Amino acid sequence: MLKLLLFGYYGEGNLGDELLLRSLISVFGKNHKVGILTNKVNKGQKDDIVEFNKFSIEILKGIRWTDVVIGGGGGIFQDKTSSKSFYYYLFIIFLSLLFKKKVYLIGQSFSPLKKRINGFLLRFFLNNVEKIYVRDTFSKSYLEKLGVKSEKIILSTDLAFLLDIPFPSREEDKKILGINLRKWGNLNLENLNSTLETLISKYDSFYFFSFQQEDSQFYEFLKDKFKKIDLIEPQDPNFYDYYSSCRLFIGMRLHSCILSVLLGIPFIAISYDEKVEAFCHDIRWEFIVKDFSWDKILCYVNEIEENYKDYKDYLLSKGKILKEKAKEDIANFEEVLCRL
Repeated sequence: MLKLLLFGYYGEGNLGDELLLRSLISVFGKNHKVGILTNKVNKGQKDDIVEFNKFSIEILKGIRWTDVVIGGGGGIFQDKTSSKSFYYYLFIIFLSLLFKKKVYLIGQSFSPLKKRINGFLLRFFLNNVEKIYVRDTFSKSYLEKLGVKSEKIILSTDLAFLLDIPFPSREEDKKILGINLRKWGNLNLENLNSTLETLISKYDSFYFFSFQQEDSQFYEFLKDKFKKIDLIEPQDPNFYDYYSSCRLFIGMRLHSCILSVLLGIPFIAISYDEKVEAFCHDIRWEFIVKDFSWDKILCYVNEIEENYKDYKDYLLSKGKILKEKAKEDIANFEEVLCRL
């Protein structure tokens, strides 16, 4: 039985990254011993999952323990917020290679780096891992332009499509609008007020979904202005029930868009990062707001409502295709592991 060590943005309270981790455990936990580098070591974790504190000497312990190191999804190799986390994840690869461990990156997305030196470093380390499974065509093109060997890059999809989440059916007669916003750059909610006022008048209920603790600050801002809004937090046991009840969703975080596809909920993506636009581009979804151009939202809402069933069916079809793709790719990856 192989021992696999997973690393990523785990234990930070981000719902999207925890979905990625959950999907990997559900797949690899059946045939392999799974270890995790995490910021939140759970002493009550199941005995078949081994946890290592990712900000301590336990990183070395985990790498020495494992047979294979896997970067399990997300857009972790970025320097938009800071270079600190970027260097941290490269350091994990460096240590893994130093101890002669095979390294695979799966479900990853990449976007242009701010610092030129970071591009050189990324190219060097990626050319020394075994394979890189990227989740969108933009990432594939970027890595090829960066100088990463094309034979190392495999176009896949997001790992969240591996999950079989039992979503209940929604009440079609109740119009609920879901929204997710996150802190980013020059995001100014004051400019969104008039748009939200119009939207709230069109829908029966208004749910704000927090994917990470910091998202809730936007709910605090909105609830003071709009009384008709409820906060749904990721730890809520009914989170997915509330999500599936939405008729339409406006989302910034990538996994709000991905959950919408899985559920067949027409959505408007607010593209704050290349990975959001890249996902929409790959599924040929045109309802994207760039540069926080809030005036487009109402136009998109009207267009979606006019052909609602067609868009809903389209997303359900895309979701099915992406689930099949994710399962096919992970099955192929399992075959690679079996040959090690």
